[in-house]
Amino acid sequence: MIKITIPGRPISKSNFKLCNIHGQTWMPKQGKHAKYIAYENMIAGYINKQYQGPALEGNIITILKLYFPNKRIGDLHNYPKSICDGIEKSGIIKNDKQLKPVLLFDYIDKENPRVEIELYEASKYEITYKIKEK
Repeated sequence: MIKITIPGRPISKSNFKLCNIHGQTWMPKQGKHAKYIAYENMIAGYINKQYQGPALEGNIITILKLYFPNKRIGDLHNYPKSICDGIEKSGIIKNDKQLKPVLLFDYIDKENPRVEIELYEASKYEITYKIKEK
């Protein structure tokens, strides 16, 4: 199991894409959109500081815990893309298609916004879940 912590408020990829009149989207490398590229690089940097082992092979069970400073979260489902792109950029995996399943949780922590990433090689671990009535 690998656990990585990325300090700061999570950033969503969808806020930085541009579209042309034909509906095609792209990610500019300059202007305010460079903030997203910097966020991906920051994630990769923190992963490389906190993990020095070999690249992970096969499917990776991924748990993402997002800690926001307030209730202004936006669309929660847009955050994993930026985080998964940063994980891939770090070189810890070859392709973010390996990250499956991905479990996503959100919390509020005014004092310490962050992203906690847990990675488990599916060949060594299995995942179970249980939903029960309150």
